[in-house]
Amino acid sequence: MTNDSSRKQLDKQLKELALFAQLHSQLSKERRMALTQLIDTIWLSGKLCRPYSGQFQTIYEDIYEEAIQNLFFYICQDNNISKYDPKRGEFLTWVNVLLTKRFFPEAIPKIIGKENEISLEKSHIENIACSESVSLYDQIIQCIEDDPEGIFIKEYIKNRPEVNFQAIARKRYSGIPWKDISVEWGIGITTLNTFFQRCLKKFAPLLQEYL
Repeated sequence: MTNDSSRKQLDKQLKELALFAQLHSQLSKERRMALTQLIDTIWLSGKLCRPYSGQFQTIYEDIYEEAIQNLFFYICQDNNISKYDPKRGEFLTWVNVLLTKRFFPEAIPKIIGKENEISLEKSHIENIACSESVSLYDQIIQCIEDDPEGIFIKEYIKNRPEVNFQAIARKRYSGIPWKDISVEWGIGITTLNTFFQRCLKKFAPLLQEYL
């Protein structure tokens, strides 16, 4: 199969998944499944662009990972999938424009300034602690490690008790990329990321009380 025909097949598959997701309500099982397959297909295609390639040297991959993570979260969040208009172009084109024009530029200051931020999940940890003290970051990690009430390990992905909040958090603050975590556990990036964000929001009051 030629590169041109492969690209056309990919574009067709992505468009069909996007339109299928748009047809179903935000909380429906059908939409969740379509979005999960959509994100996994995009990631595995290797067709995501790499904006500003050659710049930012050693921190480029960190910026890129942050941008991709937030891009995927955006696609799955609220009703954002409905913002895609097939009349204006292919789905992958829409995604790459978002990556280049919005999510990569937004990720740059987050990563460049990360040494002065409390960051368990980079851009999302401010929902738990707004201070810039590094010691608070250490306290958050310690709280998750200690799991004083034994609740972090009890919050896990359905039928996968080993894939719990504590285990995922431990990998993330150790610097392990989402794609590696996904491969290790055989679970889609979107599923892992959505579960983790939901846990952060759920446990925010407890972590704030601990601090």
